[in-house]
Amino acid sequence: MNENPYAASTTTSASAAASAGGGTNIDALDVSDRWKQYFKAIQANGGLQLPLFKALPKDQRKAAFKQIQPPFASFLLAFVFGLFYYIAKGMWKKGLVLTAIVAAIVIVLGTVLYMVGGDMLAKAVNFLGAAIFGMMAPRDYYAFKVENDTGWLPVRPG
Repeated sequence: MNENPYAASTTTSASAAASAGGGTNIDALDVSDRWKQYFKAIQANGGLQLPLFKALPKDQRKAAFKQIQPPFASFLLAFVFGLFYYIAKGMWKKGLVLTAIVAAIVIVLGTVLYMVGGDMLAKAVNFLGAAIFGMMAPRDYYAFKVENDTGWLPVRPG
């Protein structure tokens, strides 16, 4: 009963990794085997923040990095279809917010580059939005399927 409520938690990183997925059984999810492999690798490394991956020695990171790479098709489809990919996967809320954020970035950055004389760069900025969708889609899909994150924020605080 004399426990200090302000003491640092004694939770080990292994138990943190076990609880990273919120107890979701990845094998029971309705996704392809490649997605399951990706989800398990993320969960084994402590969740989306990858704290266990970051703690690995440099020589072990290469092998672990190959495991946590998402399916390439997910990047490509999200790059090409953007919001429609998010809608098809059931993440329409994040897709709408991400579309608004990307549109604002592209408009502002494109306008600034055009005004300073970077016409070619201003045109190339349009691909920035597609790249953002491609990079965010696998993380968001993990959060949606494994952590049951159905919120609006594309990046979660904490």
